Amino acid sequence: MWEQVTLKQILLITDGCSNMGADPVEAAKKAQEYGIAVNVIGIVDSGTLGNKGMQEVQKIATEGGGMHRISEMRQLAHTMQMMTRYTMQMTIQQAVNRELQNIVGKEMHDLSPDKRMEVAHMIDRAGEEAELRLVLLLDVSASMRDKLPQVREAVHDLEIGIQARKGGHQVAVMIYPDRGQSAKILADFNEKQRLSSISSELAAAGGTPTGPALYQAIQMFGREGEKDYGDAKSYVV
Repeated sequence: MWEQVTLKQILLITDGCSNMGADPVEAAKKAQEYGIAVNVIGIVDSGTLGNKGMQEVQKIATEGGGMHRISEMRQLAHTMQMMTRYTMQMTIQQAVNRELQNIVGKEMHDLSPDKRMEVAHMIDRAGEEAELRLVLLLDVSASMRDKLPQVREAVHDLEIGIQARKGGHQVAVMIYPDRGQSAKILADFNEKQRLSSISSELAAAGGTPTGPALYQAIQMFGREGEKDYGDAKSYVV
């Protein structure tokens, strides 16, 4: 059953506020309209991300139908794997709730404890079996320079976690900015993606066009022929 379900996600890794181009919150909202969940990890090193940055991270995830975490560098690898797994389960739970509502007029929290546990186990299994299509979107603006070694390590660990899943997976990798443009595709969707080798190409420079980069990430799913995301093109610088 769940092998036929495709979960579409963007995992955004950033350390601060967008300062170029379109509003990233509006971009995340557009992604959710297309059934693409946007999850965000805000990276801190010493001190804090800053109130403005933390608010932006939270709003992007909320409007993108995903989740967010503020992570210290030493926790980044664990946070990336946890978010990818948990948000898949969350997406499936939302689908199950819709089906329950249609069939019996109830949501999961309205079921008896035994039935809730049964459904929870089903959701957990589904998270391992469903097809995952993931765009890993990495902020490599100038302020990320000192954080890139930890980002490379976290990307490698994410690759190990994804490869261990029972279900199929297609992973694409994008970085932003790219020589004044919104984003650059480092790798298109591929089931046997070598994330660790790709991450060695990361180098930090430039501003932070998070909004345009998110719109370009939306376009990645359109490249697979699933849907026309043409209205996102006008927001890409």
